[in-house]
Amino acid sequence: MKDIRYVCLSDLHLGAENSLLTRLVPSPDVPGMLVADPSAANEVMVRLADCLKLLLSQNRGTQKPTLILNGDILELALADVNTAAMVFERFMELTMAPGAELFDRTIYYNPGNHDHHLWETARETQYVEKYLAGTKWSDPLAAPWHTTNMFLGEYDPVPCYLLNRLLARFEPKYDEGQQPQFLVVYPNFGVRSADKLRCVIFSHGHYVESIYRLMTTIRSMLFPDRTEPELIWNLEAENFAWVDFFWSTMGRSGDVGKDVELIYDKLQTDAQVKKLISNLAAGITKQHSLPWVPQTVEHMILTEVLNVMLDSVACREVKQTDTCLSADAESGLSDFLQQYLLKQIQTDNAGAIPGDITFIFGHTHKPFEAARPYAGYANGVKVFNDGGWVVDSMTPAPLQGGAVVLVDEDLNTASVRLYNEAASDAQAPAAPHVSEVLVNPLVRQLQTLISGNPAPWNAMTQAASAEIPRQRANLNAKIQASC
Repeated sequence: MKDIRYVCLSDLHLGAENSLLTRLVPSPDVPGMLVADPSAANEVMVRLADCLKLLLSQNRGTQKPTLILNGDILELALADVNTAAMVFERFMELTMAPGAELFDRTIYYNPGNHDHHLWETARETQYVEKYLAGTKWSDPLAAPWHTTNMFLGEYDPVPCYLLNRLLARFEPKYDEGQQPQFLVVYPNFGVRSADKLRCVIFSHGHYVESIYRLMTTIRSMLFPDRTEPELIWNLEAENFAWVDFFWSTMGRSGDVGKDVELIYDKLQTDAQVKKLISNLAAGITKQHSLPWVPQTVEHMILTEVLNVMLDSVACREVKQTDTCLSADAESGLSDFLQQYLLKQIQTDNAGAIPGDITFIFGHTHKPFEAARPYAGYANGVKVFNDGGWVVDSMTPAPLQGGAVVLVDEDLNTASVRLYNEAASDAQAPAAPHVSEVLVNPLVRQLQTLISGNPAPWNAMTQAASAEIPRQRANLNAKIQASC
């Protein structure tokens, strides 16, 4: 039996009011509405921590497993930064309390689109402290890097000052030198076996969807003769400002940020989308009316154009519930693995492509596992998605759920599905279980562990059963209250 060496979680969206891990209480201002209360952990978060404790309880060695937070952990787009930070503190209290830490003191944080700004902060820190500190006046300066190396080595990841400073406030205090440290990696982070024949790669996965590559698409439309980016650092260089602006800084935008959250919620219902589009078209027509075109005609044309555009975004972002990956994401995943990831592996692994590769990503909130053939990989790629922890659809979405992905000393990988939404909110969500799509010794080991210790898993199901309908009702209340 091998010890678990890596634990991967993504898409916790801590601080978001639609996160299953954010405690909600009745709003003091709006009757019938729930708002985030970061002062305490909610029941689902408590049960998640209990499940993690059990999963790690059979480790025999003294080395604790490494936690990899694989993006969209803090909700910086649809929640205030202070709220997200305080809910994150509650998670740390349950998993990394001084003297009772579940994980190694070095924690890797791989930002996603909703917490991308943590990478921007780290990138600037890297440039100032790792690069500028080694130059002298009048030296020619290189441009800042847009990614970290996939594997640890030449340039180590940089600290995440926000999270490290948060933990410095922990009570009771950590012993000197024992405080956990968060290191930022982006957008791909890999671990290899000693012989470098096996490799597991972690990536949030937002670039599998075309909306996050929008600046590249627009540039190609404006300059059709230009060369498309072939490397991940070029793709990030073209799109980082767009990703950071819309998906990672809105939570710091006061009332505007709250309105953007409301727009996102309204994308759930066709009637509300149509109302938003009509209001937007009317506003544009009023402000920028063409004198030779009747306003009614201009409004009608704009409405049709905006309807096509916003409906595409809505379907991609919040309505795609019938498949684990939309057609857009399927195509984007293939492109990402066969082009950007492949080239980074070659660059950072001395030109060699390991024969056994596992790719773990999140972002879609729909966990799945599959072994797939991809060009450039002799034996294909084992793909894991660890889902998410939000309720962001007006109707139940059985493919939506959350998992923890575990990797052992031999880089065997297993997905423990902790919940999936049921077909009806009146039913209990799917019970926690280990996926059997890709069977290996770690999968069998975890199946035995779970079957022999039912209490934490039953408690997780009960907590999710209570929280999912509550979250969905609150989502509906928010939309209706703004009508």
